[in-house]
Amino acid sequence: MSYILRTGGLFFVLSVAYVANPGSTLFSFHPLLMTIAFTGLMTEALFMFSKYGLAAGGLHSTKVTAHWAVLVSAGVAHALAYAAIYITKENNNKPHITSWHGTFGLAASVLLWVQLSAGAFVKYPKYLKTFMSLKTLKACHGLSGTVTYTFGMLTMLLSFWSVWFQNNAPEILFYFALSLHLLLIFIVCWRFIKKYGLVTS
Repeated sequence: MSYILRTGGLFFVLSVAYVANPGSTLFSFHPLLMTIAFTGLMTEALFMFSKYGLAAGGLHSTKVTAHWAVLVSAGVAHALAYAAIYITKENNNKPHITSWHGTFGLAASVLLWVQLSAGAFVKYPKYLKTFMSLKTLKACHGLSGTVTYTFGMLTMLLSFWSVWFQNNAPEILFYFALSLHLLLIFIVCWRFIKKYGLVTS
């Protein structure tokens, strides 16, 4: 399943790159980089500890480092994508955060940077060991990561109804993207639920 999702995710990133034609306008970098950040890199980061992850078979410390590096890369891609849409709107004297896509996008952005910052305490837990156990800290990090990812995916889902996507993407890509992102949300949330024993097998 993970290989199918990875192939589907790669296909979607390439499809967005084709539709957006990066470099044609400053805005063109926004959909591509956001897709790379959330659908691509953040998904890979969350699956890093599974048997299908990029660091599968490696030491746990290697997986942690790879997870951190991929998430930082996602943060960089996100920051550039955010800059692209912000500058575009400023240059065109358009208001910011005027849609559900923009509202969820802002929430996802804040959560992403909070998650990246908080992840340092999971990587170096000694600084919080007097307040909570490592097990609790990892559970909190997992929960916040799942919430952050879900907001990111919901932002992506809302973008498929944007004027830009509706006017430029073929209808089949709309339904493919919708199915892919709904499936990713379900799998990531289900993995968290099962990992922390919130349901019985």
